[in-house]
Parts: sequence; C-alpha cells; structure tokens
Amino acid sequence: MTVVPGSIPRIILSSDTKLKFVIKAKQFRSILFLILKLGVLGAVAFLLFNKINSFPRGFELPTTINIVLDLMFMGFMPLNWFIEWLKWKAIVASKNIDSAVRWHSFLSGIVSGVVTPAYAGNFIGRMFYFDKEDRKEIILNTLVSNGSQFIISITLGIGSFAILYSTDISRLEHVLMTLILCIGFGLYFFGDTILSKIPLKFFRTLDLVLVSKTLRTKLLGLSFLRYLTFIVQFFIALLVFGVSFDLQLFLWIALMYGAITAAPSLFFGKIIVRETIALSILTLAGIAGPVILLAAFSTWLINQILPVLLATLLLKKRRKHVLV
Repeated sequence: MTVVPGSIPRIILSSDTKLKFVIKAKQFRSILFLILKLGVLGAVAFLLFNKINSFPRGFELPTTINIVLDLMFMGFMPLNWFIEWLKWKAIVASKNIDSAVRWHSFLSGIVSGVVTPAYAGNFIGRMFYFDKEDRKEIILNTLVSNGSQFIISITLGIGSFAILYSTDISRLEHVLMTLILCIGFGLYFFGDTILSKIPLKFFRTLDLVLVSKTLRTKLLGLSFLRYLTFIVQFFIALLVFGVSFDLQLFLWIALMYGAITAAPSLFFGKIIVRETIALSILTLAGIAGPVILLAAFSTWLINQILPVLLATLLLKKRRKHVLV
C-alpha cells in the first residue's frame, strides 16, 4: 500500500473537524431548546399576568387566616415526605446497605429532584451512594416509583374530570379516557418487560433488573396515599384563606393536579405553569384568584422548597456527601 505524504494529517484533521461539528451541533440544539423553553415560559407568564390583572378586586389578600387550619396544613409536609421515605425503603429493601447510606441517599434525591423537570431527577442524587453494578436497578426502581405517582395523579385527574363534566362528555370520550388509563396501567406493570423484548442490546439487559410486580403494587399503593395527602393539604390551604367547606372541591383539586402532572415542565419543576393551571381550573369552581395563588405558592413552598433546605442542611453535617 502506498502512503501518500500528508494523507494521515488530512485524516486526523477530518476526524477532528467532524468531532468539532458534532459538539457544535449539540451545543446549538441545547441553546435552541433553551430558547424554546424560555419562549414558552414567557408566553405562560404573560397568560398568568393577564389573569392576575383581570381579578375583579385586584390582588386582595384575605383579611383573616385560620391558625389551627394553618398548623394542620403545615403538618402534612412531614407526612408527605414520610410516605416518600417508605417508597424509598421499599425500593432498597433487597439491598444490604447501612441505614445512614439509605437516609443520606434519600436526602440527596430530594435536593437533586428540585433542579430537574417535574422533580423527576431524584434518582440522580440517590444513585451515587451505590456501587456501579447496583445503579441501574436503583435508577429503574426510582423511575418506576415516580411513574406510580404520575399514573395515580393522571387517573384521579381523569376520573374527576369525568365526574365534574359527566353531562357534557359523550360515550366515545368516556371510552377513550378509559382506554388511556388501561394503556397507562399496562405500561406501568409490563412496560419494562415489553422493552426487554426489543432486539436491541440495551433493552435486552433490562431483564436483569426487572421490577417485581409486588414492588410495583406496593409503590402504587404508597403513591395513592401520598396523593391523598396532596389533595387534603391543598383543600386545607384553601380553607386557611377563607374558602367555604365544599366536598366537591376535592374533585376540582384532583383535576388541577392531574392537569399539572400532564403539563410540560420548564424550570424548577413547573413554576408559573403550575400557578397558571391552578388559576384556570379552580376559578371555574368559584374560588377567588388571589386565594388560589396563595394556596398554590404556600403548598409549593412547604412541600418542595422547605424540604430541600432541610435536606441540604442535614447533608452538610455529613463529611462525605454527594451533592452539597
């Protein structure tokens, strides 16, 4: 084989150029995606601003707050995260790990979750506390846990919609909603089994870490209990700010959470998106706009921001930690 002088440098230059092109293309896609997200966020913020401007009496705050109900409202935060802790214990029940590792990995999951879309990145903080051979199972089980919370929220949201608008929904629409739920539960219980049958190497390896149906059922039950704490807590938040007691509010709140769950996440969970959806739905129930925003903000603060701050402080007390 004859080697032409200068050919090797050209090959190296060609490979280097391709690599730079790939990197630039990825950077361009990332920037473009960020611009799109900022554009959507700006549109949603504009919609929220217009809704606030349309309040009949402006942003008028409630004159009285029920302190007893306020304490009850705050008491649901530890209950909420205790149920999430039970889910995490169920996920790692088969692992022979120290209790401190289990606890600190749970706290790291709280911290990492807040900076990811829809708080779905809790597995990021958790997995670094485990050996590489265990991480795939930890990630998959955590995603299944998140999926159980998702499907419960969507199911009760659709169910609430069907009840509230029963006279306005056709039989075909009822069938379609039922079909969506059946597909959702089918994917939840058998999704990874289906993926493992796909003739690709990555999907074939999933059969090594399939989540047991028993664990899925347990996670689904705990997710339902945690969902009930969300519903009751938000209901109490509305009562704190002067809304009259009405059992039908539970259906409107469930519909609100279902819509929020289905909505895309932009930055820091679903900030602004969450408040816009809450206003759009709960005003249909006759609740004043300022009260809805106060309840939504209070719930976000007590359920997400306060736990992250507490988890960060607890992790800082540990010498060897992952995220803080």
